[in-house]
Amino acid sequence: MENRSSKVRAPIAEGVEVPIYILGSSTDSAHLAAKKGLPYAFASHFATAHLFNALGIYRAEFKPSEELEKPYTIAGVNVFIAETDDEAQRMATSFIKMIIGLLTGNRGDYLEEASEMTPELMETLQHPAVHQMTKYSFIGSKETVKTQIKAFLDQTKVDEVIVSTNCHNQTARIHSYQMFAQLMDELNMVNAEMETAH
Repeated sequence: MENRSSKVRAPIAEGVEVPIYILGSSTDSAHLAAKKGLPYAFASHFATAHLFNALGIYRAEFKPSEELEKPYTIAGVNVFIAETDDEAQRMATSFIKMIIGLLTGNRGDYLEEASEMTPELMETLQHPAVHQMTKYSFIGSKETVKTQIKAFLDQTKVDEVIVSTNCHNQTARIHSYQMFAQLMDELNMVNAEMETAH
């Protein structure tokens, strides 16, 4: 469709059939996504408190549309995977510093990770505000995160996850994504085998 004279344009997507999703971080977006019959992505990688309420509203109120026959849900999670749990925790320290900066208003530059997960950072993680914002953060070796993410998927019943890995080391970030893709393939394979057995 010709869009040159429109007041609102998205040039990068013009002429492309881009599927529409509703992204939200509160329950308001759940009502809208359900009413419009669109896929719903929830920003639970930082807005953790409303995840289950939002999913419940969306599923209960969902009205089928031309785009979607039944509810489709996506949840955002923070993931940090390395060869060992300690290495992953060290990798996640820049993310924790970022959260502290957001909460205190002292954002600064993109922070390098600490040499280790210090007792001070561990204590800060237990602060109610920080703990709430990092609730859906999965940090550890591939096997550790595999157990954590399986429990999350079982609990939420979401169809898909969006992964955020805010760390200073770009090589470590890519490696984390690669290992997460592997563990998701493994979980999907197990689920497929279970469905076949039934």
